[in-house]
Amino acid sequence: MKSGTTFLTSLLINHPEIHIIKRDMSHAYFDDDRVFKKGETLYRSLFKEAESLDENIVVGQTSADCAFNPNSVQRIMDYNPKTKLIFVLRHPVDRAYSLYWHQYGMGREFRKFEQAIAKEPELIKKSYYNLKNYSYLERGRYKSQFDKILQIVPKENLLLLDFVSLVKETKESINLVLDFLGVSAIQDVEDLNYSELPRNPALIPTSHFIVQVSAALQRIGLTPIGRRLVNAFREEKRPPEMNSETRAQLTKELADDIKFYETVRANFQTKIQALKNEKY
Repeated sequence: MKSGTTFLTSLLINHPEIHIIKRDMSHAYFDDDRVFKKGETLYRSLFKEAESLDENIVVGQTSADCAFNPNSVQRIMDYNPKTKLIFVLRHPVDRAYSLYWHQYGMGREFRKFEQAIAKEPELIKKSYYNLKNYSYLERGRYKSQFDKILQIVPKENLLLLDFVSLVKETKESINLVLDFLGVSAIQDVEDLNYSELPRNPALIPTSHFIVQVSAALQRIGLTPIGRRLVNAFREEKRPPEMNSETRAQLTKELADDIKFYETVRANFQTKIQALKNEKY
């Protein structure tokens, strides 16, 4: 979550050789244990529209939980060993902070960031809902996640890219993704309607008290009311900078995961440079 999944999806759905099924959290078959228990028939029903497509069309779906749920990737490979998996990674500390402000802006989180990450280990053990929504640091523990994934997925079926490259060098990043999928490259990002993509600006609540009330309403099952309330008190602006001591603490705690991320970024940058060199 908060690593560019929506951005990547919004680009790929505009490619004529790619079909991505509608993204719906209730369809998260592989990575949501509650949905997985409903059985394979439900999952297959999501692809009815794709059955009439040309056999050369690449068909897929998106998820923000695939790496995080330890059972997800194994389930995918058991279902179809030829599946290709693309993961977008973001710096673990930045990703955690971005997710916090997303949840705060939705009225789900009412604590200050430092309080939220201190409460996280206890909170995510209480329910599956909490695990999905309040795993700020846990989702960024890439080293342990990908140690397992790299053992399950064949190297040729796995692509790891980084958030910064995707955002700042979009054309090259997308062409590497398209090459991985075996479809035609683009000449310009506008081939994928880049300038018309939906944007998700940061919307920050202007009142902490309203966030507290909204969170309380959502906890007792009045989610629509809580969401409407907090939405009425949000404005578009960047979140404040993270406290420097907090950043230093998290950088130390997530050192192995940051190292893994930086290796992924370096490797992907090498591929981008090689792609640029081919053009000249």
